[in-house]
Amino acid sequence: MHTMIRPPTNGSPRRGFTLIELLVVIAIIAVLIALLLPAVQSAREASRGLQCKNNLKQIALAAHNYHDVNNCFPSARPSSSPQYGHMVALLPFLEQGVLTNAFNVSLSGGFADPGNQTAANTNLSVLLCPSNPNQQVIRLRKSSSTGRSYGAFITDAEGRNMTGWVCDYWVNHAISSATIALLSPGSAAPDPILKGTTPRMAMVTDGLSNTTLFLEHAGYDKHYVKGVGWPMPDTDLTLDQPGAWGAWLGWCAFMVQGYSNSPPPTNASTPAGTACAINCNNSQGVFGFHPAGANVAMGDGSVRMFTTGTTVANLMAMVSRNGGEIVQE
Repeated sequence: MHTMIRPPTNGSPRRGFTLIELLVVIAIIAVLIALLLPAVQSAREASRGLQCKNNLKQIALAAHNYHDVNNCFPSARPSSSPQYGHMVALLPFLEQGVLTNAFNVSLSGGFADPGNQTAANTNLSVLLCPSNPNQQVIRLRKSSSTGRSYGAFITDAEGRNMTGWVCDYWVNHAISSATIALLSPGSAAPDPILKGTTPRMAMVTDGLSNTTLFLEHAGYDKHYVKGVGWPMPDTDLTLDQPGAWGAWLGWCAFMVQGYSNSPPPTNASTPAGTACAINCNNSQGVFGFHPAGANVAMGDGSVRMFTTGTTVANLMAMVSRNGGEIVQE
C-alpha cells in the first residue's frame, strides 16, 4: 500500500485575482495608455514637422544656388510648350543630376509625356512632407479648371493613364485679385516672387525675409477643407488645379487666396474670403497637415511656420514681392 504525500502548506489557500481586481488593473493600464498617446503623437508630429522644415530649407538653398549660377530664380512656370515646372530647373541643385538627364525636355508632352514616365514616377522624399497622408503617385489631369473637367485624365495612345509623384511644396505664380479687392477695394494684386521669365532677388522690394518663396500646398489630389485631415467626398468637384499641376515635374504653382469660414459651394470655384488664411482649403490656399499651421520658406532661405492664427491680410502681404505692405505682428 502506497501512502500519498501532500506538499506542506502554510495554512492559507492559494488564490488568484478576482474579476474586480483584474478589471481595475485593465482600467489603470487603459488610463496610462490614454495619457501617453497624445505625448507620443505630439513627439511624432514634432519630428515630422522638423523634417518638413528641413525639406523646405534644402529646396530654398537649391533656389539660391540656382540664382548664383543664373542671376535669377527659376520662373514659376519655366516652360509652357512643352509643359514642365520649376522643380525641373532645381534638380541639379538638389543633387539629382541623374534624374535631370532622365527627363527629356524636348518631348512634346512635357512632364506628362509617356517618354518621361520614369522620371515623373520617381519619388523624391525632399518634396514630400511626412505629415501628409497622401504620399502617392497620382493620375495626371488635363485641366486646372473646376467643375466637370476635374475628371479629365491624361492618357497615352493606348489609353493608359499618365501618372506622377505629388509635390507638397509649391510656389504662388499669382495672388488672388478677389482677395486683394476684399482687403483693399480698388487695389491691384501685387506680384509674387517668381513672376516673369527671369525673377531676380533685386525685384523683391518688400525684402527677402518678408516674402515667401516656397509654401506648403499639400494633399493632392484629394480636396481638403478646414481642419487638417478632413477630405471632401469623391463627388466633390470644387478642387481647382487638380492633378495636372500636382506632380512635381509639372506646374506646382497656384494662385494663393484667402478663404471664408463657410464650406465651399458644389461644382464651382470657392470664393475668396478674409476669415481664414492657413490650412483652410488646399484648392488655392496655403495648406499643410500640421495642426498648428503650414511651413513656408522665405526668400532669404529661412523657414518658418505660418500658424492658423495668421491673418489673410498678413498672408497676402508676405506672398508678394513688391506690395509695400506693413506686416502686422
